[in-house]
Formats: sequence, C-alpha cells, structure tokens
Amino acid sequence: MRSNRFAVPVVLPLVLLSALECAAQGTSGSQFLGVGIGARSMAMGGACVATTDDGTALFWNPAGLTQVTGHRVSVSHLEWLSDVTYQYAGYAVPFGDRAAVGLAIEQGSVGWDNTGEGTFDAGDFSGVLGYGRRLKPNLGVGAGLKFLSSKLGDDSASTYALDLGAVYRLSPSVRLGAAVRNVGPELSYRSDGDPLPTTLVVGGAYEWKDLTLALDVEKQNDLSACTRFGVEYSPVRYVALRGGYVSGEASALGDLTGGFGLQWDGRWALDYAYRSSEIGGTHQVALSAGFGEGVGLAAAVAGQETMPVTSLPKSNLSVMTDVIREVIEEAIDRMDIPEAAEIKITQDNQSDANWLIYSVLLEELTDRGHVVVAQGSPAGDGEHPRYEIWYKVVTCATTYPRQWREWVVGARKVERETRCEMHFRLSDENSATVWAGGVERERREIIAGARLQELGTSGQPFVSPEIQSAGWDKVLEPVVVAGIVGGLIYLFYTSRSTN
Repeated sequence: MRSNRFAVPVVLPLVLLSALECAAQGTSGSQFLGVGIGARSMAMGGACVATTDDGTALFWNPAGLTQVTGHRVSVSHLEWLSDVTYQYAGYAVPFGDRAAVGLAIEQGSVGWDNTGEGTFDAGDFSGVLGYGRRLKPNLGVGAGLKFLSSKLGDDSASTYALDLGAVYRLSPSVRLGAAVRNVGPELSYRSDGDPLPTTLVVGGAYEWKDLTLALDVEKQNDLSACTRFGVEYSPVRYVALRGGYVSGEASALGDLTGGFGLQWDGRWALDYAYRSSEIGGTHQVALSAGFGEGVGLAAAVAGQETMPVTSLPKSNLSVMTDVIREVIEEAIDRMDIPEAAEIKITQDNQSDANWLIYSVLLEELTDRGHVVVAQGSPAGDGEHPRYEIWYKVVTCATTYPRQWREWVVGARKVERETRCEMHFRLSDENSATVWAGGVERERREIIAGARLQELGTSGQPFVSPEIQSAGWDKVLEPVVVAGIVGGLIYLFYTSRSTN
C-alpha cells in the first residue's frame, strides 16, 4: 500500500510525457491557448498546476475540479499586449461526494488595419467540458474535452482537443500536480495545418501558514522548457499579495509577474495580475464567486471546511477524550464481540495517551457487559468466550496548525486540531485473528487565542502543544510584504519607462 502511494506522482508524469512525445512538432497554431487565464494564477507566474481550485481549473488542470468546494464561478478579462483582449468564464460544481464537473468558454480577438483598406479581424474561441473525480481522499484525476475554432479574416478553422491531469496531496502542506493540455488533431486553414500547442506541465506547491510557494516545469511541443515560480502571502485574512517569475520562455513577455487579491464574505474574490513586456504590459482582472457547499480534495485532506469560533472551548483533554471514545466505539462495533465475553487488552507501542485510551476502552467494554481480565490471568471456565484486543496508536495529539488575525490589529484566532488514529486486532483464545482494521477521527475548531493557556493539561504533552510565540517568522512577515510590494512597484515603473 505504501509503495503505491508514492508511485502515483512518479508514474503519472511519465504517462503524460508519452502522450506529449506523440504530438506533432513544429510551429503550433491556436497560440491563444497558452496566454494564461486567471488573475491569481498569472500573478503567480502561471505556477498553478497543483493549486487551481475554481473555474480556471478547466484551463490549467482539469483534476483541479476535485479541489472545488461548492459552486464556483470565475470570469476574467485580459488586456494582452497591443489591442488584444481575452475573456474567460468558467463554472465548476461538485457532482456527488467524490466528483465535480465544469464548463468554460474562452474568447480572444484582435483587429488592425493591415492594408489601409479596412480593418483585418482575427479571433479565437474555446469551449471546454470537464470532469474530475477523487479516486482516493488524497488523489484526484480529471479530463477536459475542448472544441476550438479560429478565424483569420474570411478564413476559419476548427478542431477538438483533450486535456488530462491529476493532483496528489502528499501531506496537508504539500500538493503535487501534472497535466497534459491540448492533445488533438491539427488546426487547418484550407490546405494548411498547424499542430496544437500540446503542453506538459508538472509541478507542486507548499503551504506554510499564510504563505504559499509554487513551482511548475512546463514543456510545449514547439518551445523549450520553461520554469514557473509563484508566491502568495496573506498579511491579513482578506488580502493576498502575489508575485511570480517565468524562466525559459521564448516570448516578448517579461520574466516578472505580480498582483494582488481581495476577498470578502468567504465567497467573493477580486484579483488583479500584471506582467511586463517589450511592447507594453499585460493586465488581467478576474472576479470569482462561490455558492453552496461541497467537499473537494483539499477540504477532505486538509480540513478546510468553515469552522465556527468557539468562545468557551472545552479543554484539550476533554476534546481528546471525546475523539478517542468515537474511535473506540466504532472499532468495537466493527469487532462484533459476543455478549459477556472475557477481554484481554494488549498495547503495541508506548504513547503518552495510552493511559487515557486504556481507561476509555475499559469503560466502553464494561458498559457493554464484557469482563476485562488482566494479562497472564488463567484461562476461563469455558462458559464465556475469551478474546484479546490488540491496539497500536498511530497518532493521538492536539495541535495548533494555524494562527492569524482578522485584521492587522484584530484579535488573534487559532485553529485547534484534535486527531486520533489507531489500529486494532481482535484475536480469539487460539490466537486466530477474528477482525483487524484501523479507525481515525479528527476534530477542528477555531478558538480565541487569548484562551490558549487555559486549554492544556500539565504533564500531558499530547494535549499540550507548544504555542508559537513571536519569533523569526514574525520578522519574516514585513520582509515578505516589502519584497512583494517592491516588486509590484518595480513592474509598474518598468512598464512606464518601456512605454
């Protein structure tokens, strides 16, 4: 099982690479497919194959649909280079408990006087229907079917293409992604045809508190490989500052990107992105909205569901007791032990929580009418069946994974995570395994930071995590903010001098 878990992000890029090698080589048509959609993604240099979680997933990685929570609508407008505009609209929604579907359209146009006799118009259109599904709680795959059409003056052409992708949660902080885009027949005008810009991209993202770092490596069939790097930092809950760097593209566009995002009500977001170039900067504005509720891959793994603020929270020990009880109750229910059985309890490893687990297990078995016997006790009289419950603690701890302030001077809030995962085995008096399995439970709450000191229990480290005080990470915050803001100022002044 463990080998399969780590094979997924290794094998998938190789499969996608094979598809890329089969694509036609040469100068590609439908270059509008490589412009880049979504102000958040473009402000981060387009490094988003692992992080996209809204309607733009149909452009970057259809597997990103599995990270959508609720109904997501995304619209964007792009002023690209000289008199070129692009519009994009995407919609994504969960479909059942493990899947999601999406629909998106993209349209671009340009007009210029090429002969002095009138305006010459050109335009492109793309319509995408996508489907994503979570195969496992931490693995999602997706596909998108595109219809493409293009117009040059009085000539037009159309074709279709397929996108494939996957996202993989290696841990709550690390996401990996891979996608192959625009695999399909060439786009032909009359007798002349150009292959589509088939593109392979593999990347990952790391999330640390309010900071996200993303890195993608991208290869288009007729261009050299390029590297995309992006960073996003939220100094306060409703504001995000972004920057990016693109290396290796054969393009007139500049290497640096930047932008910002404003969020409110947990549903609405307004994003802006800028990228310099040799012939004028590009500006993109996007608006996204979310409605309803759903569970995507990110929420299923990282527990990003909306949590109420608990003003009078229970102590960590009380919450841990409740979580352990839920784990033990489910395990005993699944064991289906005969009535009035004699039970011997054996623990596999040392854990700070063993005393609490044993006491809850003892109480639960006794309440159900069983008799718990000590280790080494003589065999029973045969009237009551005897069993042994073996358990191993995988994890049993309380942590504070996130701390933040609503505003710069607002009250501090803390996310409390209580998690218990255990493996059990039930054996009969002949040491034959009757049942074996694992059970886990997790509870997350938001609590006021001022109450943290009241929640721990002295001498019990598994429910008394260290509270992160002001340290070097607090010094890092203004440094990161100053760097991103300075980069944005540099981009705008560079654009003015170029113009």
